[in-house]
Amino acid sequence: MEKLLPFFPLNNTVKSDNAMSLVIAIVIYVVVAVVLGVLLALLGGIPVVGIITRIVGILVWIYEVVGIVLAILTFVQK
Repeated sequence: MEKLLPFFPLNNTVKSDNAMSLVIAIVIYVVVAVVLGVLLALLGGIPVVGIITRIVGILVWIYEVVGIVLAILTFVQK
């Protein structure tokens, strides 16, 4: 898990004694995912760009899910 932490700097703010820090980290991940989802949906209508936006959308979704899981693990582990 320590090898992944540099890729997810938001998880450094999560503290085990402060549940609000976990909630804030998860909310930020969700808000970023929603904003990018809307942006990618708007760009997805263009034929060639649509394929690229799907790939970027999947990669962002994976990043968001891994970030949320690591935030929860950081909260539980510390």
